[in-house]
Amino acid sequence: MALKRKQQLFLGVMSILLFGLFFINSALLSQAQARREIDIPNILTYQTLKCDFHMHTIFSDGGVWPTIRVEEAWLEGLDAITITDHIEGHPNKKDIQFKSHNRSYEIAKARADEIGIILIRGAEITRSMPPGHFNALFLKDVDPLNTPDWRDAFKAAVDQEAFLIWNHPGWRQPDEIPIWYNEHTELLEKGWLKGIEVVNWHSYYPLAQQWAMEKNLTMFGNSDIHPPIGFGFDFGKGEHRPVTLVFAAQKNEAGIKEALLNQRTAVYYQDLLIGDEKFLRPIFELSVSDMTSELTIKGKSKAMFTIKNNSDLTFELRKVSAVEHVEIPDEITIHAQRTVFAELRGKSKTFSGKEKLTVPYEVKNLLISPDKGLPVELVFEIAFEAAE
Repeated sequence: MALKRKQQLFLGVMSILLFGLFFINSALLSQAQARREIDIPNILTYQTLKCDFHMHTIFSDGGVWPTIRVEEAWLEGLDAITITDHIEGHPNKKDIQFKSHNRSYEIAKARADEIGIILIRGAEITRSMPPGHFNALFLKDVDPLNTPDWRDAFKAAVDQEAFLIWNHPGWRQPDEIPIWYNEHTELLEKGWLKGIEVVNWHSYYPLAQQWAMEKNLTMFGNSDIHPPIGFGFDFGKGEHRPVTLVFAAQKNEAGIKEALLNQRTAVYYQDLLIGDEKFLRPIFELSVSDMTSELTIKGKSKAMFTIKNNSDLTFELRKVSAVEHVEIPDEITIHAQRTVFAELRGKSKTFSGKEKLTVPYEVKNLLISPDKGLPVELVFEIAFEAAE
């Protein structure tokens, strides 16, 4: 009887352990399949779509199957992607045999449709500099781009009404500083060059941002991911892939193309947001709320105020100039999805009265040009009381 009770106890303990392991495994699996949304507000009359238009699979020099790229994008909160396998480079050709350069798109499309990722057909035209590497988006057929002459490849893309992006313009240049060649002028004058990567992988090209502003090119920030995404970006440290924010009237391929043609994009890279002021300003204004605007300051005492950030963006504010009657913080960091405290302090013991103060700041990580952050104003109604 004692032996039987021990056996029953052992079986009971094992059942509990197995159930626990099953529960933990199920929880982990559920967590692994949980999509993390990127919380950046819709602006103006547009939806803010999160996109990556540059990535590779084993059908060129990438390290994953095409459906993995779709699933990675879904888990990270993206809305649209393009697989842009190199037309000219196939180091895996001994192991991966295919008859068409459309194959990676064809494999990924069903999975993309199934889980709600907009998959845009594309490819990378990979030529020496100049003109360098270009992505062609919205292709109908990749195969005609496989030609010896780069101009013929570009024309084959343009004949399909593709959208051409100059990739990583500083890649393999001294100090990663892009160089604009005559070939790029030729492409621009023909109307073929329509976009440029301001950010690629872990590189930001300020000069590319300047060119985009001067030459009416659409700004892109893309991952150019080759290995599994977790090998390129440390999610445990809060890293994320570069993302092109597309401000689209419709959440579909046609809506994305229309937005790209009209330069309605911004780049989300690390803690930077890069783009035109007309897009960055509403993002900031719609992200920040519940700011304490009515304060009382007695003499040289301080008054605390709060600012709430409803987005996944962090805003780093830097004082532009001093203001009358109060000392203001030199810097304020409004952390993502947080409410932060800051303080104002009176300058005079004897001043009294009510004032409406406009406090000028620059959001230094919202770049409206390579060397200029977004100018913003914090407005306070302050009742000043003389100290006794």
